[in-house]
Amino acid sequence: MRKVSFALAIGFVLVACGGEENSAPKTPEAPAVAATTPPTAPPVEAPKEEPKASLAELQQKTLKGMTAATNAHDAKALAGFYAEGGVVKIAGAPADASGREAIAQSYGKLFEAFKDYTTAPSRVFVKGDVVVVEWAFNGTHTGDLWGIKASEKKVGAQGVDVLWFTPEGQIKEHHVYYDGGTILSQIGLSKQKARPIPTLASNAEVVTSSGAPEETKNVEALSAMGAAMEAKKEADWLAAMSDTVEWDDMTQPQTSKGKAEAKKFFKAMTTGFPDAKTTVVNAWGIGDFVVHETTWTGTHKGAFFGIPATKKSVTVKSVDIIQYKDAKLTKGASYSNGADFMQQLGLMPKPGEAKPAADAKPADAKAADPKAATKK
Repeated sequence: MRKVSFALAIGFVLVACGGEENSAPKTPEAPAVAATTPPTAPPVEAPKEEPKASLAELQQKTLKGMTAATNAHDAKALAGFYAEGGVVKIAGAPADASGREAIAQSYGKLFEAFKDYTTAPSRVFVKGDVVVVEWAFNGTHTGDLWGIKASEKKVGAQGVDVLWFTPEGQIKEHHVYYDGGTILSQIGLSKQKARPIPTLASNAEVVTSSGAPEETKNVEALSAMGAAMEAKKEADWLAAMSDTVEWDDMTQPQTSKGKAEAKKFFKAMTTGFPDAKTTVVNAWGIGDFVVHETTWTGTHKGAFFGIPATKKSVTVKSVDIIQYKDAKLTKGASYSNGADFMQQLGLMPKPGEAKPAADAKPADAKAADPKAATKK
């Protein structure tokens, strides 16, 4: 800290000249004027700089602002949270939204389709410049959605955002995962039992990476589990789970509980898509959780949960959020676009081809037919 001081002292001394004894009387000496010092000016301090916000604080501010702007249906404000060259990639969507203008237009279409769209986060996972947000939304289908006219039906689903941030707290890349099939079921375009409309959370749980060795071990355990699935080693795959394991696939109407249900899934997957291959796009250990972003491909060669083989190849993008305890997988949730999956199998119209709910036939009629699995 630099101090600047000013001091000034002035003294006047009047001295009479000496002379002879008989000279005129001496003029009395004037009293000496005491030296005076003006008061010292206070030190001048350089202005203090405000401490810079941490990346975590900037991320929190951005997320809070995005939730508020979303619920206010302010597409322009939402686009402002993205970097100039930001991009939004929605699993199953035909194209990405690149740049603020395109991002604002994308949000605008969302608000036109659901005039009362409301969202809230339920869990937030933070690791460095990456933030993963689990969320849910409620709304009413009041406008065009993928070429489908308004049904005025109440809808709601759960989803995940994977967000990469710049050092300034802006979003440079955004991956979105949710099940379009759930919405189609809720508005009557699919006879598959719809998941219930979710309740919005009042507070979000926040999990931040500590960098502990266990985080890396959990990622490695999940990788080994994936290898067991591809090698069709059922015993090894099941051994990685706790006996009370729960798995919530958001494309399915209800939660799978216990190893017996997990075994059924293993059988359906390895029979329906025997050549399935999973590519890990990203994997982060965060506390007791692993966030697993993947792309899997396979050919529908066998019956899959009642759907006879179509011989078609599919590519599915998904995110899994998995919790570990005592080195065992205890809970998991999968987020992918079931509508995109069914469209690739030829069992559901593509966006823009769907008919209004009142005129549409069930998109998954084969799956809805209990005898479908035996038809060839």
